Amino acid sequence: MKKRVLLLAALLAVFSPLVLQAQSWQMVGTRAMGMGGAGVATAYGADAQYWNPAGLAAEDDVNDAGFSLTAGASLQAAENVLEGVRDLTDMADRYKNLASAIENGYTATASDLSTIFEGLDDISKLVGKNMGALVDANAGAGLKIKNFAVTARALGSMAIMPVVDTKNIGFAGAGAGLQLGSTGSAGSNQSSADALAQAIDQHGVFDALNQLLGGGYSSSQELANAFINAAASAGGTSQQIAEAVRAAVGSMGGAAQIINQAASSSGSYADNQTLAMADAATFAEIALGYGAQVMPGLKLGANLKVIDGYMAQSGVMILSDDQDIKDIFDKAYDNKENSVNIGVDLGAQFNFSRALDREVWLNPQLGLTVKNLNGPKFDRPAAPADLNPAIAAQWNTDKYQLKPQVRAGAAINPLPFMTLAMDLDLTENDTLLDEIKSRQLALGLELNLLNRSTFNIPLRLGFNKNLSSSAVSAFYTAGLGLNMAHFHLELAGAMSSGSTDIDGTSVPDSAALSLMLGFLF
Repeated sequence: MKKRVLLLAALLAVFSPLVLQAQSWQMVGTRAMGMGGAGVATAYGADAQYWNPAGLAAEDDVNDAGFSLTAGASLQAAENVLEGVRDLTDMADRYKNLASAIENGYTATASDLSTIFEGLDDISKLVGKNMGALVDANAGAGLKIKNFAVTARALGSMAIMPVVDTKNIGFAGAGAGLQLGSTGSAGSNQSSADALAQAIDQHGVFDALNQLLGGGYSSSQELANAFINAAASAGGTSQQIAEAVRAAVGSMGGAAQIINQAASSSGSYADNQTLAMADAATFAEIALGYGAQVMPGLKLGANLKVIDGYMAQSGVMILSDDQDIKDIFDKAYDNKENSVNIGVDLGAQFNFSRALDREVWLNPQLGLTVKNLNGPKFDRPAAPADLNPAIAAQWNTDKYQLKPQVRAGAAINPLPFMTLAMDLDLTENDTLLDEIKSRQLALGLELNLLNRSTFNIPLRLGFNKNLSSSAVSAFYTAGLGLNMAHFHLELAGAMSSGSTDIDGTSVPDSAALSLMLGFLF
């Protein structure tokens, strides 16, 4: 079990140092991933056990036997959660200094000025529903002989979820609070004070910001002068003050949302409880599948799985400098629970040409898969006794259920070397993020660039969209294979239409990769 967990963690580490995974319908195998996750109507070989066990039924000695190794992983980040969590954790030391200044009545420094507005801007990126990051990982080996298949597969899921405290952001504190300077002229730093006052007026935050600082200022200019004079008296140079003001002005738009919401009911920022929770699920399964053609054109199949479920959970206080966001992974596997259950999958495929015993235009095919028909449940770990109260309040002790999933698929062959396929989830599926559901629409194209019995190069393109969540960007996928005689080597990847900014670099907020090595006879 420990080795399985380490393997899964290694796969996930490829995609991000900040997140691990989530549970929904994963894109297992290179063919399905390359075609956007469309595999229910076109499944064959050992991977048919996952997509549709009816595809295990042998036809005309095609794919009578085979062996394959597959591995893949995917990341989905809802909106700009990666940027927000990363920026908050990078500023942990600065937050501690600001909290200390609030608690002890210290004079605000130039660093405190930028920290206030940059930090509130980062918090604003994490506010609201549909927040979190999901990653799936899978690895497996499958053996198919005639109508039977045996597969050993690990499917891993984890979600990282920020829990944002927008109430405790006051700067007056329980004691003396954050101290500002004179409201008079800022002298050689007046241009910086004027720029700060202009931004405060532009974003309409003076009244709320004045209240958070304990009141006493009659205008945005007085407040800005007080900030700048405090920074100067604390030893800040004109350059440091100008840089702090640029950071504050650049962050004012996002910060304004939090400032205006929290002014009437905020506590001290020194007591802020913003945190991140991780909920993980690893399922190692041994599956026995069978498919049969029950009448011309109609194939049925079933899959019986013994599932070893491994649930883990943890949390960290993001704004504490003695806890790093990367600690969330180690902590998760310190708080784990293991249980075993049985899962049942059913599938059907229908081919109109075979059913009518004649060639039908476009050769239409249909498929239907029901996964985890019996809804197996798995135990979650109990909360540790020494847990931080804020984390304990978010701890989930409910059993985790693999709820039944129903997915339909269709495929056509406009040309002998071309397949067009579509899958649609008929059920709205859960993920480990409570506010994000999964209902996928998958569209795929496969072109056999060289279509010979002993040498084939399939090119695949696809599109995948979660219809239940506008916060998760659509995937565009591509794949390429090299099939020589009985040897198959295939690669597929995916990238989203959306992006997020991390450390000034724009990166896709969703990505996936899959590799397959197989022998089919």
